[in-house]
Amino acid sequence: MGSVLERFEVTEGVVSSVAKAARLLRALARSSGEAGVTELAVAAGLPKSTAHRVLAELIQEEMVAHNGSRYRLGAGWYALQMSRSTSMWGDLLDIARRPLEDVFEATGANVHLAVLEAGQVLYLEKLTARGGTRIPTRVGARMPATCTAIGKALLAFSDVSVVRSVLSHDLPRPSARSIVAPRLLLDQLAEVRRAGYSQDLEEAQPGLFCVAAPVVLEGRSVAAVSLARIGSSAHLMSDRNHVRRAAVQIANALSAPY
Repeated sequence: MGSVLERFEVTEGVVSSVAKAARLLRALARSSGEAGVTELAVAAGLPKSTAHRVLAELIQEEMVAHNGSRYRLGAGWYALQMSRSTSMWGDLLDIARRPLEDVFEATGANVHLAVLEAGQVLYLEKLTARGGTRIPTRVGARMPATCTAIGKALLAFSDVSVVRSVLSHDLPRPSARSIVAPRLLLDQLAEVRRAGYSQDLEEAQPGLFCVAAPVVLEGRSVAAVSLARIGSSAHLMSDRNHVRRAAVQIANALSAPY
């Protein structure tokens, strides 16, 4: 085991400039809004001096802004966010927009659209209700698939190889109620396939209750829709109908001939 400095020096030698910038942008996106250079360097796995230099370059490109010693995402980042409709999920986002808005208007709850990417949930859209900032999700962020309703909806209709890959690692435990036993998770996924929806009862965060349904094409999930509420599970039974309806609408639209 080398020292922290030695490990940083190895990282410095093998990580490209593009990767360093991507790591810092990702770290900023996961922060609470602003962060200092030391915090970002640790999150990105880079020496502080390197992080400072790359951040300076990102400021010049308007991808990052700063307020004294604190950094935040810049105007250039948000310009890219506005052009996300041209990404590989552009058609999905366009098709999903109306069903998601319908669910939001009907329930007043937090609504998500996500896909499974490298065994994790990647959020493509979030409609935020009052108090929704207490929910640890944002567009472009990732969450573990095994302890979120939307992740379990995606996994339940994924290839066996995907599920095996996820189970080959220790299951994360962000909450005392997170599922960490592979057999129990497999049982839950089987129930999701039977029922057509999944639940998260404080498994991702204490006080957070979610229900989700997969967008299924040819037997495989291509996305999922979820509803999330803070503090109460009283609406889960009615919420499941909303997410299932939205998921079916999105799947039908995706499969419809042009």
